[in-house]
Amino acid sequence: MELNTIHNANVYVNGNSQLGRASEFKLPELSISQDETKGLGLVGTIKLPSGVEALEGEINWNSFYPDVFVKIYNPFKACQLMVRANVQVFNAAGLSTEVPMVVMVTATFSKNPLGTFKPKEKAEFSSTYQATEIRQTLSGRETLYFNAFTNQYRVNGRDMLAQMRSNIGI
Repeated sequence: MELNTIHNANVYVNGNSQLGRASEFKLPELSISQDETKGLGLVGTIKLPSGVEALEGEINWNSFYPDVFVKIYNPFKACQLMVRANVQVFNAAGLSTEVPMVVMVTATFSKNPLGTFKPKEKAEFSSTYQATEIRQTLSGRETLYFNAFTNQYRVNGRDMLAQMRSNIGI
């Protein structure tokens, strides 16, 4: 039996490390929209997958960083976000290995921080982004890939939409 833990990560914006600048990086939730299906002869209602909902995430910054904010203030240009984490794998003997988890996100920012200021407290800055592409790898192996523009959705390297794209001629 093995147990995995992740205790820390680093954020990159357009390939530049933001080490120590973000206090939290919230990746989007992969939410699958489902349509209810009711039919004669069926006792119950069935929900069947119909697509992927819009992906939204958030970065909480621990201060104002003009080199980053001038990039994220532009809603017409996508940024390449990356979060790199260290996955520790434990077994009965203790720490057995450590492997990298890397998540790449193509994002445009929809809510831009101008700050929250309070007396004798650190200013807070929270950025909300919309993602159109996300790729997650663990130890160099792709576990998830989604691209809204190209209708691609892969899980563990398997193309989940290949037949659909073929059927509609793309």
